[in-house]
Amino acid sequence: MNKKVMYISFIILIFLLIIFLNANPKVETTNYKGSLKKIGDDWYLNTGDDFFKLNLAPEDFLFQNGIELKSKAGLNIYGILEDEEIIVHNIQVKGSFFPIRDEKGNPLRQKKTIEKEYYIVNPKLCIGCRLCEIKCPVQAIKMENGVAVIDADLCTACGICVNGDGKRFKGCPVGAIKSFGAIEKADTK
Repeated sequence: MNKKVMYISFIILIFLLIIFLNANPKVETTNYKGSLKKIGDDWYLNTGDDFFKLNLAPEDFLFQNGIELKSKAGLNIYGILEDEEIIVHNIQVKGSFFPIRDEKGNPLRQKKTIEKEYYIVNPKLCIGCRLCEIKCPVQAIKMENGVAVIDADLCTACGICVNGDGKRFKGCPVGAIKSFGAIEKADTK
């Protein structure tokens, strides 16, 4: 019985060793300094000694996060070199630091995208005057039980119900309609 336990323990130990050896070790990013060059759709970093292709985020991610890359611009890249390509984790451009991947190397999600502004009527303040309903250019405001209700799907966020039309209508006379700015929604990618 003792030999059987030792044999099973030895097999388990080998199995764990195989798992440990195949596990991805934490790889440290390295700093690369140089100037950018765009060839076709790809960006490259010229360090003076070497020329590396950059594995960046998609162009729309860069644009939405305010990362503007220009040929011949100097920058610092923090990433991992694999097969003459730098898998970029962070970029430092003109003193600004931009993360592109998390510490495990997974690409970050898109920056929050902005959806349209939205408006809500406070039913406790609404006096049911119907001015907002009459002035709404897209008929997004309807009266329900003597209170204005805004259909968010129809609303174009023109702001006439709050700010007026620039003529005689000055917006809700009792301030019952409030703008809640833009909704920020994480991109689900």
